[in-house]
Order: sequence, then C-alpha cells, then structure tokens
Amino acid sequence: MNFFWNLVLKRKISRANMLPLTQIWEEVLMYLAKSEDSIWSDMEVEDTVKLIKKQLHLLKSSGKVNVSKLNYLFLPTAPLQEIAMENG
Repeated sequence: MNFFWNLVLKRKISRANMLPLTQIWEEVLMYLAKSEDSIWSDMEVEDTVKLIKKQLHLLKSSGKVNVSKLNYLFLPTAPLQEIAMENG
C-alpha cells in the first residue's frame, strides 16, 4: 500500500520551481532553529524540522516531494502557524 501512496502523493517539481522552493524551506528551517515548541501544535519543532529536511533532501536528490505532507505544514492552525505564533 505504501507504494501506491508514494505514487499518488509524491510529485515531481519542475526545475524552475526547485530553487525558489528550496530557498523557502531553508528560510523556514532558519526560523525553526530559533523556535520553541508550541503547546497547540501536534508536532514538535524537531519533528517539523526533520520532515522539512527529509523533503528537501528528496527534492534535491530526485526532484520529487510528498506534497501532502508539506501542504499540511502550511495550513491554518497547522504546525508552522502554531510554532510561529508561539515564537512571535
């Protein structure tokens, strides 16, 4: 079943979008490095960093990422918003 979901959820990122996407994630990682956990987030900062780094590695090595995992991080009341609110 994992094979099926990998086919469905992993998307190839165009070369034109790879650099801007990489820069955004690296900037997010920079902010997360200075952040503390939020009691409202369902993910700790460390777990959020691991997820982004894994997707960044996949992007650089294969050009594919799990779009649903990354989309989730940026939703309202999702981990990045809750962490950001906790850290000003």
